[in-house]
Amino acid sequence: MINQEHIEALYDCFDESAVLLYKTNKMPYLEGVVKTCENIMAHTIEDTYSDIKTELMTIIDKVSGIEFNKEEIRKAFQYACLKGFKHGNISNQMITPETIGVFINYLISKLYSKSHLDILDPLVGTGNLITYIANNTTKKTNIFGVDLDIDSYKLSTALFDMLGYGEQVYFQDTLTFRCPPMDLIVSDFSGILEEDVYNIIGHLSENIISGGFLVGIFDGEIVKDEVLVKRAMDLNELWKLFGFIKLPTTLLKNTEKVIVIFQRDGLEVIQPKNFLLVDLPDFNDQDSFKKVISHLNVWFENTEFYKLGE
Repeated sequence: MINQEHIEALYDCFDESAVLLYKTNKMPYLEGVVKTCENIMAHTIEDTYSDIKTELMTIIDKVSGIEFNKEEIRKAFQYACLKGFKHGNISNQMITPETIGVFINYLISKLYSKSHLDILDPLVGTGNLITYIANNTTKKTNIFGVDLDIDSYKLSTALFDMLGYGEQVYFQDTLTFRCPPMDLIVSDFSGILEEDVYNIIGHLSENIISGGFLVGIFDGEIVKDEVLVKRAMDLNELWKLFGFIKLPTTLLKNTEKVIVIFQRDGLEVIQPKNFLLVDLPDFNDQDSFKKVISHLNVWFENTEFYKLGE
């Protein structure tokens, strides 16, 4: 059960500490959030900040007795990141709305019968999407992230640490990243150029097991029918195009976003006879949304495809 007061208390801790570090040490707000995470985890303040050590400790002590659940931590951290992006005039597209995470968790429940998943986000950003998935899925997960942007790397590393997901974020170009094959790849490809997007997808075929799925969020322009069909043909020996789900424009400030599902090819993979094609209504339109979920449930129940099991 999420306690809103807990979220507010932890956000206030991030915010007050980051503002103090900015005022006294000219530390950028987002760096201050990362430093605050480190201070909370260590429950101590480095001597470097001796002039404000007592004040920083007082701020941290306000939350030291609270037992936060993982979603309270993720939400408070997300709010602090959003303020930091505004403070630094940075686009907030690195934070994927959690409503999308809700729907992706639904898809994962339909695509996999495995009870444990190794999941990679190759463009992890602040870590909001993959940690939402890990926090809320019924499956056990082991999660990994990759990002070449130093601020994103620091933020996602801090969030992973706060949530107890280990030191599994890598500061690296995802096109050079190699890892043991994952069960699932999930990422937000927003703002990435078309050529780069499909180069990344091609490369990621080396980082996932046969039959594993890639569930990606894409700008509408990148996956227009004629573009997607051609690119899918180019990737045909590596990936099979599995599904195309158009997100409501109201979700992301009237921008067109699409979830595209690819399945890593392999001997056991079955190409569905009927392509999964859905237009999602506004998430607030409960009646329409329930109808779409019902349609999807029927599709998954009646469509033969290779579902990754134990």
